[in-house]
Amino acid sequence: MSCCFTPREVSGSPSTGRTANLKRQYLDAPLMVDIEYIRLLTESHRCTDGMETLERRAEDHAYALERMTPVIHEHETIVGHKTRYVRGAVLYANYAAGPFLREMRKQEQDAQQKHAEQGTGGGIAEALARAKEQGLTILSGKFLLSPADLEEFRGLCEYWEDKCLMEVADRLWTKEFPEAHRIHTGWTIGLYTAPHDPCPEGRLVLDYETALQRGYLDLLRELDDRILSFRPGSIESAASLHFWRAARRSLQGALAFAERYAREAERVARGCDDPVRRDELLRIAETCRRVPAHPPRTFREAVQAYWFTYLLGHLEGSHLGYSPGRLDQVLFPYYQGDSTISFDAAVELFEELFVKMTRIEYCASMSWQGLGHGNLFQNCILGGVDEHGQPADNELSIAILQAQINMQMTQPTLSVWYDDSLSERFLSKAAECVKTGVGYPAFFNQKTYVEHERAVSGLPLETIRKHAAMGGCTEPTLQGMAYGVVQAGFVNHGKLLDLTFHDGLDPVTGTQVFPPRSPVSYDDLEASYVDKMHSAVRVWQQYWNYVMAAHRQTVPLVFCSVFVRDCIGRGKCMDDGGALVNGTPTTLSSGMVNVANSLRAARKLCFEDRACTFD
Repeated sequence: MSCCFTPREVSGSPSTGRTANLKRQYLDAPLMVDIEYIRLLTESHRCTDGMETLERRAEDHAYALERMTPVIHEHETIVGHKTRYVRGAVLYANYAAGPFLREMRKQEQDAQQKHAEQGTGGGIAEALARAKEQGLTILSGKFLLSPADLEEFRGLCEYWEDKCLMEVADRLWTKEFPEAHRIHTGWTIGLYTAPHDPCPEGRLVLDYETALQRGYLDLLRELDDRILSFRPGSIESAASLHFWRAARRSLQGALAFAERYAREAERVARGCDDPVRRDELLRIAETCRRVPAHPPRTFREAVQAYWFTYLLGHLEGSHLGYSPGRLDQVLFPYYQGDSTISFDAAVELFEELFVKMTRIEYCASMSWQGLGHGNLFQNCILGGVDEHGQPADNELSIAILQAQINMQMTQPTLSVWYDDSLSERFLSKAAECVKTGVGYPAFFNQKTYVEHERAVSGLPLETIRKHAAMGGCTEPTLQGMAYGVVQAGFVNHGKLLDLTFHDGLDPVTGTQVFPPRSPVSYDDLEASYVDKMHSAVRVWQQYWNYVMAAHRQTVPLVFCSVFVRDCIGRGKCMDDGGALVNGTPTTLSSGMVNVANSLRAARKLCFEDRACTFD
């Protein structure tokens, strides 16, 4: 029997041989974990005991940035990597060492592991085969590393076992939260997803506008001025000095990171026989010495400066949903002002940039591997309106869409802020991208979000319009203005309905989760579900607030806070309320559609037609 597949309406291919090679390089590369960053971070952490928390966090991160191995892969013109590998993940044992240790000890990582599924074919099958052929070890089901690295990583995890975010948080909420037992029960029965401490952050878009317009050296000068003129006047204001010092150290590490890439480009150029590639490498070195220290002069410099800031923020934290934001708006002034850049050249640069975003992997517990399947939910949102309410789509909006039509990479996902005023050309190109079958862009109503944000934050209409972005898969946020540590995990509404139908009893484990309540009417049934939902969601949120208290003690985001308004002005990192918008909007839900359909079926069958009893 033969199978036939319907061809896609729109197909694309990389626009140049360079980007075709970069995509093939990515597709052919195995999934690797790199312990270099956590090794260096730990090396510093062993020596910084006694430092104030923010300054210690910045010192450890900067120490690692100043020593990480710079790698420039063949065909690259944009440089900077999170690991030494084409496809690599950093192991953040400082966030959660326990799940990794339990895996190495052949123990169940968490109660959710039994619910997780991960594929067995394709790249995973290839990883297993490669591990067998080359004597490598598999971690988290699909990542490769050497036995020597695994043993070293085991020692690093043992160091962090009682110090990491997860352990500090567990000691806090399990002892102090009166309803801690409900969290444990929820994990056991599948009401809540696994603890999200291994990758709690995201839904965050940095202030790339400031990073590019001012450059890091200008920010360092501001921090120096604030430190020199600082005179403590209260207990609260005294803490500002620590944040400014930490921010300064974090930027110093970032500049050293860029300088290491400049030197590496020069080193590779000295041994390069191809004069074209040698010239490219020397231009890379020149660019890395220009940005992010100074404002970019050209579009290419702007893309590199943007990438350094994006990557450095990604390195600092164990992010999911950390996003590029309104890339077409941030980079458009540099495109407009650069007479040497063509539309086709801009498309090629975006093609390369999107390969680099897709190369970033994350490695966490098997539960989260099964849930996210490695997707980092980097959301680039296009279009919308500007601060004056005028359509904001531009030539770069088209270039970004064309780049993803050509490349069809899994990252970043694209979204559109929809407004009736957007140009037909832009909307047609967005529809063309959808027709490739890649599943993006998604369309979101900007007016609805703007109205919501005005009611919640009270910020001016112009500010919200200009900075409206998408952080993560579907979470609207304000670019460079909002606190980004907001991810507790999912509440399983299907399980809540299951508990509603069984008088609060879990039919799988026999656990009485909620007090018995037998519905006698449809209204009673719906009210019972809604009450359970409110209770389950609130307990989940309260538990996560304890975790966030521990986040401030262990892994506050210092570098990222530099690029969130107005942390520098307020002298506070995000964890201390430095952002202009400090709400945490993400409590994720799954199964709501199934709940709606099930309630409608129960209403029809049991209470309207009486085709069967509710029992």
